Amino acid sequence: MKITLRIFAVLILLLSSLGAIEQEDRFVVHKDLVYSEVNGGLTLDLFLPDEMTEKVPCILVIQGGGFRPQNGQKFRPFAEYLVQHGYAAALISYRGSPDHHYLDTVADTKAAVRFVRKVSKKYAIDSKRIGAMGRSAGGTLAGLLAVTGGMDTFEGKGDHSEYSSRIQAAVSFAGVFDFVARFTDEEHIALQPKVKTKVVSNGKWVGPAFSPDNNDWVQASAITHVDKDDPPMLFLQCKDDTTVPWLQSQEMYEAMKEVGVDVSLKYYEIGGHGFNKLGEQSLREIVKYFKEKL
Repeated sequence: MKITLRIFAVLILLLSSLGAIEQEDRFVVHKDLVYSEVNGGLTLDLFLPDEMTEKVPCILVIQGGGFRPQNGQKFRPFAEYLVQHGYAAALISYRGSPDHHYLDTVADTKAAVRFVRKVSKKYAIDSKRIGAMGRSAGGTLAGLLAVTGGMDTFEGKGDHSEYSSRIQAAVSFAGVFDFVARFTDEEHIALQPKVKTKVVSNGKWVGPAFSPDNNDWVQASAITHVDKDDPPMLFLQCKDDTTVPWLQSQEMYEAMKEVGVDVSLKYYEIGGHGFNKLGEQSLREIVKYFKEKL
């Protein structure tokens, strides 16, 4: 009886582990990999091409959602598109407002990068070619991840600290990069209705009440961390976006270009905040860019 129970237990473990692998047409998904023990365990789904003959770059896919906690699943189409074009993709969960502020969320993205490097040999990932992409709040996080490489303030504690959290390229859709200008500059304000609502919702993530001189609001703004060592970055923005002013991407682009970063910017006249009605157009831009830079 004891032997039978032991065999049964082993079978259950094997079935559980097999259940964590999802086989799709042309790719495999390793689901719910714990990349951080913080807050009870944060997970990511790792998408890998079905037939890999050499190491591939990996792209972190960062879901938007008003800086609230996310499990990433709404952005699965991005991960599927990337893996179908030859990349590994890490679809990540992360902490957010109101229980966690910007330093925690950015630390989560960095822990995910370090985890990918840690398991890179196991999954045939090229640890020297890791990128990130995101839209809206995810675009903000991709930008912060790109420009805060090596900054201890944003690294968090523990979680694979022997590995680097630097990325080699990033793509941002409609991110916020200057929270101060967003709520003080007249041009920015004119392009976005419901500013008072947005300053409150953003404030739940930044922490303290808004003040243009407050250190947290300045530090949460990626534009204040730009330097010449930042990785290449592409900004995608729709001119008719009424949620995040297109000036956010324009001014971040100009700041990076001024210090000599390899940076690009592409506008779409229509598409709104969600890049609606563009079909695969913006997705093709992502693949094209990462092929050039990674």
